[in-house]
Amino acid sequence: MIKMHMSAADEWAIFNEAAKIIFAWDESKPQTPRYNMGLNNYEQVIQHAESMAAELCVARYFGLDYDLNDNKGKIRADVGKAIEVKWTAYVGGNLIIAPSDRDNDVAVLVVGKSPEYFIVGWLPVIFAKRKRFKNPRQDTWWVDQGNLNPIENLSRSEYAATAI
Repeated sequence: MIKMHMSAADEWAIFNEAAKIIFAWDESKPQTPRYNMGLNNYEQVIQHAESMAAELCVARYFGLDYDLNDNKGKIRADVGKAIEVKWTAYVGGNLIIAPSDRDNDVAVLVVGKSPEYFIVGWLPVIFAKRKRFKNPRQDTWWVDQGNLNPIENLSRSEYAATAI
């Protein structure tokens, strides 16, 4: 597990961009399902900002560029060539994979809240979509942290060339 820290300048830049994205949301267009529909707009901004900060942490860890203004959605990888970053505030939280996550990507779990985050580990999305991880209550797969590969191993794995 790798500890990462956001500066106050990072926090404000991320929050500003997250607010633009959330308040520009067009409910009439098809979107990726949001499982926490009970959030008001302010809470959605915070949740989106936290996920963007997690993406920035992963990009910095691997020494990759990350553009806050480039909202990739589910069209392209969050970071690098094929890294799908998953964030949860819960330090013991699971990696949660949705049907819309691309099978060829590598999912990386980041936990914590700004300004401190922890990059926990990774797993190819296709491996996470196995029957044993399927959540019976929603159309997602939940992988506990004990089933993730250490983040330090990704750069020397067979997935490094295609993901990073």
